[in-house]
Amino acid sequence: MRGKLLLVILLSGYTSADAQSVTDIEKKYGQRKDVYSVSEHIWMTPEYASDGQVCRMRLYPKRVDGDTSFVGAMLQYTELRDLLNSIVPPNTRGLKSKLNFGATATGGPASWTTYPYENVTFTFTSSFLPLKFVESSPLRRGEYRFQKPKGIEAGEIETQMPTNDDFSASESSNTEIVVIQWNGRKCR
Repeated sequence: MRGKLLLVILLSGYTSADAQSVTDIEKKYGQRKDVYSVSEHIWMTPEYASDGQVCRMRLYPKRVDGDTSFVGAMLQYTELRDLLNSIVPPNTRGLKSKLNFGATATGGPASWTTYPYENVTFTFTSSFLPLKFVESSPLRRGEYRFQKPKGIEAGEIETQMPTNDDFSASESSNTEIVVIQWNGRKCR
């Protein structure tokens, strides 16, 4: 009798790893996100507006892809610049905004360099603390708010057209994440 009781206890706590299905995983961890391999070292995760148009994209470094493991958590500038110019060509961005174009703000363990245009805004995020501190300090959208300088209105636009080299100031940074936000498109 004691053996049967022990067997029942052991079997009731046993879960087969083979029994994990998409439904099981999504029930436990939530629905999966669309993730695309957009270049050799970069992943992209899009978000969509209610009309199906992309409203935001996040670009971040690959760590694993197939049988390859990549070391380092930084985006390679040349690959990133070429990808950004492919995803949002300069002639589709609109004119550069006077509102802090290429300006960097800091807060918590990170810095954000923003490149606002009429139609789209690029935000390059970099950490400046050792990785062990950054991992324990997650950055959440909207957690840090920055005031715009007085005397500059959000709608003020420069007459300068965008170029393929607009992000050259970020070439020397340790960019880890780039967010592309389409202005005027509200994400679901």
